[in-house]
Amino acid sequence: MELEPMLSTICKWLALAALICALSCALVRAEGTHVDLDLTDFDDDSMRDMDDANKDLQPVLGARNGDAALADAQVIQNVLKETEAYFTKKGGTDNAVKIAQQGEVSVAAVIAALGKHDFDTAAMAARDTAKNCRACHDIYKPLTK
Repeated sequence: MELEPMLSTICKWLALAALICALSCALVRAEGTHVDLDLTDFDDDSMRDMDDANKDLQPVLGARNGDAALADAQVIQNVLKETEAYFTKKGGTDNAVKIAQQGEVSVAAVIAALGKHDFDTAAMAARDTAKNCRACHDIYKPLTK
């Protein structure tokens, strides 16, 4: 196969992939309309613990500190489970439940990658986890303390 037609095909596939990515981001944005919700009974301290763990996770992964990364990932995992249970019980917040479940999947990928000492994959999954948290905060009440 000649190089020029092959490059043309690759460029077309890359353009299609970029379009799909842009559309899926737009769909998340469309679903992500801000919702005013009474969260006074939500455990802010747990959310702050998760936020701290999220902030710490990338640097410790970069330093290839598996023990610290695992500890951070477990904090995130536990709080996401609590968050899912909270929004499930609250009702009428299916999007929040879905976001928490997606976060649980991405943080499980961090933990699985750490089990294989694959810090690059763990870092990618950690970025997905952080994006997931931001998506929920875009829709629901941001941290106020």
